[in-house]
Amino acid sequence: MKNILLCLISFSFLIADIHISGDARVRPRYDITENGDGSSTSDLYYLYRARLNVKADIGEGWFFNAQLGTNSVAGMTRLGTLNGEESYSFNPSISFMELYFGNMKDDWGFWGGAFPLQYSSALDLHFYPDKLVDMPFVLFSNGSVGGFAGYRTVAGYKLNWFLSVDDDVVDSQEFSDDTEPIDSCDYYTLGMDASFKVSSIFITPRLLTSFGGTEDDIAPTTFGADFKLPEFAGFSSNISYYSSIKGTEEDDGHYEADHLRLSLTRPIKNGKLKFFYDMAKKNDDEVSFVWLSYTHTLYKGEMGEVTISPTFRLQNGKNAGLDTFDADYSRSKFEVTTQIKFK
Repeated sequence: MKNILLCLISFSFLIADIHISGDARVRPRYDITENGDGSSTSDLYYLYRARLNVKADIGEGWFFNAQLGTNSVAGMTRLGTLNGEESYSFNPSISFMELYFGNMKDDWGFWGGAFPLQYSSALDLHFYPDKLVDMPFVLFSNGSVGGFAGYRTVAGYKLNWFLSVDDDVVDSQEFSDDTEPIDSCDYYTLGMDASFKVSSIFITPRLLTSFGGTEDDIAPTTFGADFKLPEFAGFSSNISYYSSIKGTEEDDGHYEADHLRLSLTRPIKNGKLKFFYDMAKKNDDEVSFVWLSYTHTLYKGEMGEVTISPTFRLQNGKNAGLDTFDADYSRSKFEVTTQIKFK
């Protein structure tokens, strides 16, 4: 019986193309925060992260992908704590950060589960309007959503779409007393994008719109585009602009927000320099953010690579609570990330 089980397991590995990869990081960070009331903090702490990716291709376009990691901000664990809560230094909990399967063909594809989205500042603006900058979608959602997604190629253009399930609620509630029944709907977000070239500029327009809840709920809609500009003096440059609106001025919870990003990248010897600057606004509250990093490749081979990335991040302005904004808030982060990837 034992030999039969071993043969079946071996056979399953032979008929499925299974690929395992992953990465790990260690990141010391010096964090300085200054608040508008005159208070401030400074702290040196250490973060680490490990992720394991499993990909299986069973044929005719059918695939399965999964990622294991720690379900925390950016998947990072802080030394001296367990997920930032308990005084403990090791053994962070492990979760499925991604788990989805589907089918990919040349001109169409479809999958469902918990899956990653190609990052764009539109996701920050739409899902985290109270944070806006410092890539909150990557930090707090770990770059993924739960739901369904796919693509369709029409006339040479690829249309990508996703439908995320943002809030699963009870659809109908009836009560034993005279309380009115409550009819509701799950909360969803539909996103779409496509890319095309105009002269030497690549343009990717995007649209995200949320819907669902009760008949009294209002939901945001976000639209805009990324512009990939021609290379100049060795620099690759991008500009993105997105605008978001929720309800009308007569609605509770109404807001209007926008986000502009200017980014530059340039290869330098065995590494890459990266810079971007964000200017974001929600109603009358303005936030800015600067990211400057240099990633140097220490080793690169057929099985993976090792890099080190000194990084500086600076945020000015912050939503400080319900209807409260701290225009004098400032947070600076100086960090060095050492990463190993294997494939």
